Amino acid sequence: MKGTRFLKVALLWGLALAIAGASEVRILSWNIARAVGANNPNEERAPYVAKIMNHLRPDILILQEVGGETRTSWNATTQESVLDSFVRNNLTFFGTNPVRNRDYYLYVNRLSDGWISNAIISRYPFRNITDVNIGSPNRGLTVGFIDVPGTNGLGVFGAHFKAGGYTSDAVARQTNAENTRDTIRQWRGRNRRAAYVLGGDLNENEDPDLSSTFDIGGELPDGRYYAPISTVMSARLRDPVPVDALGGKRTYQITSRNSDLRRRLDYLMVSTTELGRDRINVLEAVVFNTRRFPAGALPNGFDITDSQNASDHAALFLRIRIDVWRSYGDGSGYWVPEPSAFLVLLVFSAGSVASLKRRKAS
Repeated sequence: MKGTRFLKVALLWGLALAIAGASEVRILSWNIARAVGANNPNEERAPYVAKIMNHLRPDILILQEVGGETRTSWNATTQESVLDSFVRNNLTFFGTNPVRNRDYYLYVNRLSDGWISNAIISRYPFRNITDVNIGSPNRGLTVGFIDVPGTNGLGVFGAHFKAGGYTSDAVARQTNAENTRDTIRQWRGRNRRAAYVLGGDLNENEDPDLSSTFDIGGELPDGRYYAPISTVMSARLRDPVPVDALGGKRTYQITSRNSDLRRRLDYLMVSTTELGRDRINVLEAVVFNTRRFPAGALPNGFDITDSQNASDHAALFLRIRIDVWRSYGDGSGYWVPEPSAFLVLLVFSAGSVASLKRRKAS
């Protein structure tokens, strides 16, 4: 009996050691439609934005359209102060009376068109964070490196590409995409063991079953090929394709319950699996849209109009597990946990317990 009990304890200890290299992270990407800002925001939206955020409880938030309806000389420090107040007064999942740079960390992009910009909020500290100009209209790619426990760090990129269906808009959007791709490629070359994610309103889709904003694959006036989503994904990103509660993937103009919602413009992509780099496993990929729940299935306390009252874009949510890459120092290594390690441990333990029982019976 004592031997069996010892082996059970050993099994649990072994499983705990094996899983110690895996971290689960909840990530939200959302165009909040100027609900929070220092320049005449759509403040009536803010309570609905907070309600959805508190329901999803993300560890990392990648936000677009932080700002308001009045064009100003952009002051990111002032915008950060307003966003900080919103977090402290509205986001309960960071704890009671949360303190910036202790319970959460935030950064507002220094680049802006005068109305809006991007931001990242994180439960975990930033190792570093900055922004890179990716082209007209003064759009900045937020580039964060976040110290997620149990990982080699997580790269977090936030983007908002140029909107519009005119040729000039497509030219700007393709430029946004190419500069984003190039920046991510440079980052991944400097951070060879870290996984990364990209969240943003990219203002286009290349899904064959949806309408695109501009002709995918068409030639632009400067001779370039138009395919901004494919361009971004060529930085070794994959698209988990989040879906709503009725299986739809559209994210924009969300006032309709029907399947003919306007377009899919928003993305939350993760790095592909490759040796030598932390591995991302997508456990859940959701488009949160209260219009798109089956009858009687809305989460407790929600009304059908809550999402459209928050923004004209639906929130994207991923729950991921990051398996850390452990290096032997000679270029080789392994992910923790490895499924094979679990299997070997379980088979060995089960066999040992069975053997002890047979010995006791004899």
